[in-house]
Amino acid sequence: MRLQEKPYWIQLIVLALFMLGGMLLFSSLGSLVLLLIYHTPSMLDAADPVTAIRISQTFATIGTFLMPALLFAYCQNRQWFDYSAANRRPNASMTNIVLILSITLLPVVSVLSTFNMFIMPQEGAVAEFMRDMEEAANHILEVITSRRSSWDLISNLLVLAVLAGICEEFFFQGALQPLLTRWVNNPHIGILLTAFIFSVLHFQFYGFIPRFALGVYLGYLFYWGRSLWLPILAHVLHNSLSIIVDFTLQGRGIDTDNLQFTDIHGSIPVIISCTLVSAMAILLLWRTYRDEAR
Repeated sequence: MRLQEKPYWIQLIVLALFMLGGMLLFSSLGSLVLLLIYHTPSMLDAADPVTAIRISQTFATIGTFLMPALLFAYCQNRQWFDYSAANRRPNASMTNIVLILSITLLPVVSVLSTFNMFIMPQEGAVAEFMRDMEEAANHILEVITSRRSSWDLISNLLVLAVLAGICEEFFFQGALQPLLTRWVNNPHIGILLTAFIFSVLHFQFYGFIPRFALGVYLGYLFYWGRSLWLPILAHVLHNSLSIIVDFTLQGRGIDTDNLQFTDIHGSIPVIISCTLVSAMAILLLWRTYRDEAR
C-alpha cells in the first residue's frame, strides 16, 4: 500500500521520522568525515574550522531536508519528483518576476528583522534562552564567513545559498506543504502552517518574523507556480544576495552584525519604493496564476 493511501497524521509521522533519521545518519557521516580528515569530530576544533563547518553543513542539510523529502515523495506514488512538482518547469513570466523580487524584498526583510528584534523580550529566562540560541547560530555563521577570498565567497554561496535553498525547498514546499494542504483542505492555511514550521525549525527567534514572511512568500510561489523550481530559485537568490551584500560590506570594514538597514542614510525612500514594487510584483504573480487557472 502506498503512503498516500494512509491517514494524513501517519504521513506526517513518517515524514518526521525520515527527517529525524536522515539528520542523525548524515550528521554522523559528517562527523566521521571530519574525524578522518581532521582527527576530531568537532567542526570548531578542526585545524580548518571554516572548511569543517562547510563539510558538516553539507551533510546535515542533505540528510535533514533533501533525503527525507525524496524518500517521502517516493513512498507516496513511487515517483521521486512528481509529488513535489520538481518535474515541472516554472512559468517564464513568474520566473522574471521572482528575479525582480529577489532584489526588492531584501530591504523589506531587513525592516522586518529590525521589528522582530524590537518586540522580542529583553529580560528573563525566555529572553536569555533565545539569545543563547541566536548567539550559537551567529557564531557558526561568523566563522564560516570570516574569510574574505573569492573562493570562500563561492564556497559559501554553494553551501549556504544553493544547497540550502534546494534542500529546504524540497522538504518544506515539496513535501510538507502539499501534505498539510491536503490535510486541512485549504491551501492558504497549509502555506501558513508550513511557513510557521519553516521558521521555528531554524531555532533563531530574533529572525522568526522575516523568516516566516519569507516562508509564506515561498509557499505562494509553489502554489501559484505549480513548480518547485520557482521557490527554489527565489530561496537561492535571496540567500545568495544576502551573502554577497554581507561579504561586500564587511570587505569595506562595515560591522554588519550591528548594522540595521534603517540606520543607512536615505533608507526610508528605498524601503517605501521596494515595498511598493514588491507588492505590485506579487500582485502580478497572483494575476498570472489566476489567468492560467482559467
